[in-house]
Amino acid sequence: MAPLVPTPPVSSPFDNSVLNLVRYKCSCGSLKPICRLYFCRHCLDIRCGFCVSHEVDSHYCPNCMENMPSAEARLKKNRCANCFDCPHCSHTLSTRATSMASPSPEDPTKMVAKKVYYLACAFCRWTSRDIGLPDQTVASGGWPEQDNSASERISALQEHYRAIAQREKIEKESRRFLGRKLSYLQLSDKYGLTTVVARKRAGLPPLSLGPGREELGRPVEISPAEATDLDLDQDLPIELLTEPLDLCSVTQLPQRLAQLEVQPTTISTIFPRHKHLMIKRSQRCRRCEHNLSKPEYNPTSIKFKIQLAAYYHVPDIVIYRIGELVPGKVAQLVIKVTNPTNTGTTLEFLSLSKLRELKDADKEQEKEEKPVSAINPLRQPSIVTAVDQSVGLATAQIALPPSKVYLPPRDDAAEFDDGGVDLAGHTDDRELVVWRKSNKVGLRLEVTPTMVGEQVVGFGIQYHYTNTVFALDSKEVHTATMRIPVFLSLGSI
Repeated sequence: MAPLVPTPPVSSPFDNSVLNLVRYKCSCGSLKPICRLYFCRHCLDIRCGFCVSHEVDSHYCPNCMENMPSAEARLKKNRCANCFDCPHCSHTLSTRATSMASPSPEDPTKMVAKKVYYLACAFCRWTSRDIGLPDQTVASGGWPEQDNSASERISALQEHYRAIAQREKIEKESRRFLGRKLSYLQLSDKYGLTTVVARKRAGLPPLSLGPGREELGRPVEISPAEATDLDLDQDLPIELLTEPLDLCSVTQLPQRLAQLEVQPTTISTIFPRHKHLMIKRSQRCRRCEHNLSKPEYNPTSIKFKIQLAAYYHVPDIVIYRIGELVPGKVAQLVIKVTNPTNTGTTLEFLSLSKLRELKDADKEQEKEEKPVSAINPLRQPSIVTAVDQSVGLATAQIALPPSKVYLPPRDDAAEFDDGGVDLAGHTDDRELVVWRKSNKVGLRLEVTPTMVGEQVVGFGIQYHYTNTVFALDSKEVHTATMRIPVFLSLGSI
């Protein structure tokens, strides 16, 4: 009987090893797969996660899907008040109901069934009864919290440093107006004269200063911390040396770090933890400050109000087939290019040196026409250029075709059409185009490895992008020429 040959594992399409086969160069210099890039249709450039500013839209609980305002989330330390995590395995706890016999309030000699609730974990079978928490009569909550011995000290320190920050702010404001002749508007804003005059005209009494407002910014008196001698403190319990150790009753390091206020050492002292809140965030372009991604406010919805992902606007390139790679020999490389837009475009391949020259020429024009912020016209763009990750990355040579390729627009009903692809008058190069289907085309390229090791080829794509946003305002079609560097990882020799 022949030995069984192990089947090679199939990689997930979401693994980094698969996503990094085709990487696009962002405007900041970093290389990312197309699924992790955005396209700003106002700046006409691609953006990655480092080129966008993140804004928190809403807080919500991932278990009960309840929205929470930002002020309330900050007050509750970004935790849900009704949902709990298991302190043993971090799984979500569920509320269980049971009946318990208790004396009747009318006749103490009689026993009646009373419904009570407790917390239970469906994964590790941990319950709130394991640590002696009393059952509750309502399912909404009211579970006892674990007291923090240092809470008063932490609150005093917060008040102390908040007063110091307020005093520094007042001093900074006073130095700002020192030696300047202030106008009436500046004085009214600084000292609140507008509010005083408005209350006087309405016949209302003046606002009284609360306790502590007479000396705003005065630091709160706080007792200094007392040093403790670590040699005198008992670090380990004496039972650890005199009794046999039961590892099942000792907490693990992740369980202790999950409750930093107490850091329990035994399983019997761990308490349920309130579940962390999650956020929905919107992302803006740092150059023009237009929204690139904005989700819907409803926590149960996975849709977006604005979603300018790059794979909706940039041609998607996939390695379709590759021949055997041998140093010094030409190998056939077939790539699949998909046009995701609703307008046809013409694709052209450029070398990295030619692409760099065209990019430098575009930067000279951008210096004359500076972008204007969508929020504040006086604000300067805050794009930070990262280290160029494409320098010296290409290790193999690629022969780029001089002819152009037409990419038809995306048509969802094209797969049900028996007719051929409409090329809009364009003619395909038979040596370049291998096959066509709807808005997809297979292109044949030639690759020559130069050394042993990882084989990476780099080139630039140039295509015409039709901006549909401006067309709605001016009733005209605005097109722009886009140039994006692309790097393909072909494997190693």
